[in-house]
Amino acid sequence: MLFCRVCLLVQDAYGMFGEVHSEGAIFKDRRLEGQSCRLAGMKVLQKAIRGRTAGLFSLIDTLWPPVVPLKAPGHGQACEEANTPLPPRFCYVLTAHPTLGQIDIIEDPVSKLYQPPAPCSLREILQTGDLGTRCSFYARVIYQRPLLSSLLLLEQREIWLTVTDVTLQVQDENHSGFPRTLPVCVTSSCVLAQEVLEELAKAAPHSFFFRDALRDQGRIVCGERTVLSLPKPVLDVASGTRSCELPGPVRLDGLDSVTQVNCICSVQGTVVAVDESTAFSWPVCDRCGSERLEQSPEDSDRGAFSCADCSRVVTSPVLRRHLQVFLACPARPQCTVRVKLMQSSISSLLRFAAGEDGGYEVNSVIGKEVGWLNCFVQSITTHRTSCLGLEEIELLRAERASSGT
Repeated sequence: MLFCRVCLLVQDAYGMFGEVHSEGAIFKDRRLEGQSCRLAGMKVLQKAIRGRTAGLFSLIDTLWPPVVPLKAPGHGQACEEANTPLPPRFCYVLTAHPTLGQIDIIEDPVSKLYQPPAPCSLREILQTGDLGTRCSFYARVIYQRPLLSSLLLLEQREIWLTVTDVTLQVQDENHSGFPRTLPVCVTSSCVLAQEVLEELAKAAPHSFFFRDALRDQGRIVCGERTVLSLPKPVLDVASGTRSCELPGPVRLDGLDSVTQVNCICSVQGTVVAVDESTAFSWPVCDRCGSERLEQSPEDSDRGAFSCADCSRVVTSPVLRRHLQVFLACPARPQCTVRVKLMQSSISSLLRFAAGEDGGYEVNSVIGKEVGWLNCFVQSITTHRTSCLGLEEIELLRAERASSGT
């Protein structure tokens, strides 16, 4: 028998909420959302109160007030409709007994209490700005950090996604005060379905429906009770809330005074210094790009290597470099901007500066213009002096994934 972990949020006709946890098979492969059900064999784990379980009650608040009048116990068996009270202050957390727990769907196809998710556009979410509240949206993932091929590693660690949609990409020249992209933190407590993990393991742009994510300071957090799923067919392209298609190439914000850590931006500037303390180089195979090069005493005499991956003698290895430069950026004139460059930018910068021995003259690099570069903001330091630590990145591309590079 296959077992799975399931969590349900339920509500009765009196407005009482409950969260049902199960690690058995009674809920597996059953479409229960929106159904009127009868639960049996449940055990109360705790009585959760609003002040101590904010995450649970932020979800309950998205379903309040009810869409139909609630009932209130009357005298004896009679019930009368009650005025809509204040949002619930407590909620029962239940667990289904492994063998006695069961759930039966009542014939009524959809409960009158059911409220399906109401997705918003990313611009609408930014306009609301209510911190600690839940939101649902469709978005396109254009960058992911870390980019991992192992599904197990993806399940066990925090993932940063950079997302956008048509409402952020289509902006006038005045920029409207909204960013073109938004960072999303997927914490390790966010349970991801297998199909979502498989999409995240691909080095390609993804489109997801983010349900019940939390608004935070300039970002979105996916944690407990947040659900990521593959988007269903587009129903409303005009509004932009259910469309993950972008109008053209992705446009990023330029580096400016409001750029935050874990965001991505475009950077342009002049090289004013090179971080020589962290600069180094290493050879790779000129055929397969592998770093697993071995050198025997016989090979060292002629400067050759043996590639452990493609099993060939490498006589002309390609030199890869690690290089960080400091830029003077007009957008942040009072700030030190350090950028870790990608190989393509390093090659372009050192094109006329490299010596025969593989080294380079630092003075020949100073004053060179670089950019525009797509960068991930790793750190922002404001103590004593303002300093930004950036890393040049490559946005997710469909053709990159298909080529396997």
